[in-house]
Amino acid sequence: MNPSIGFVLLTHQNPSQILFLCQQLTRLFDAAPIVIHHDFSKCDVNTSLFPKNVSFVEDWETTRWGGWGVVGGQLKATRQLYSRHNPDWFVVLSASDFPVKSASYILEDLYGGGFDAYLYHRPIGPCRLPLPPEGFGEENFAHPAWERLAFERYVAIGFGFYKLATRLKWRKKAVYLRQRFFIERFTPFDGSIGSFAGDFWLTGNRATAEAMLEDSALNRKLIDHFRRRPNPDEGFPHTLLCNVPGLKISADNKRFTDWAGQVNHPRTLTRDDFPRLRSSSAHFARKFAFDPEALLELSLSLTPEQVG
Repeated sequence: MNPSIGFVLLTHQNPSQILFLCQQLTRLFDAAPIVIHHDFSKCDVNTSLFPKNVSFVEDWETTRWGGWGVVGGQLKATRQLYSRHNPDWFVVLSASDFPVKSASYILEDLYGGGFDAYLYHRPIGPCRLPLPPEGFGEENFAHPAWERLAFERYVAIGFGFYKLATRLKWRKKAVYLRQRFFIERFTPFDGSIGSFAGDFWLTGNRATAEAMLEDSALNRKLIDHFRRRPNPDEGFPHTLLCNVPGLKISADNKRFTDWAGQVNHPRTLTRDDFPRLRSSSAHFARKFAFDPEALLELSLSLTPEQVG
């Protein structure tokens, strides 16, 4: 019998926090399979300390913020999870994520939700709104001007001169060809494929995993394109999945994050946030600093009857 749920972890630091998260997921989800893509070039991990339901990707990729390695690592870990365990559902997490609902609540919500995937996404088209110098704030991916950032990253044809612009303190660091004529001829977006982008963190079912792992012309085309683009994690899964006919994708990714006053990363959550986490509709929250006592308190407070 296939397991109900499995987990894909993408990690590169804090071995103690990785181990703690795996122990809690193992306890809460009845030893559900967990596959970890860890970048061992960033720090070592003693894999022998982990529960038996945890495995590591052996041919791991080097990762960096904004690089393809995060996406490649997620694909490798997802492939390993499904080749060995084939769960009904999978959840992609980082080491700083943590469940804020009970396993029974999460599974009941997933099986009864009517969707194949939970991934915040939005269609991306030409946008000329000015980018706010202070960042996108609490709206983050939903900010109207974020569409311009995504369009320049994933659709427009850019020519960058970042080092020169930084040295000379120029505000503009690239120029972009935005005309449909060039886009349709030199990118996958030839009119038959739509562009989508948003937050990276994903929950999906078996149909979603199969769509991501299929060796299809669409997947090969998108992988080749996004490998050469900045921050592909915020564009590749969304574009791929949203172009699969019949796949039902919710824009609610079941994650709690607080972007108020932030720029590149969500605010670090603390005990003071626990009441908001428990009353939200989210299944998981991010980011947490490693505080075992506080996280264990949160974990032990999760009850089957808890509702969002």
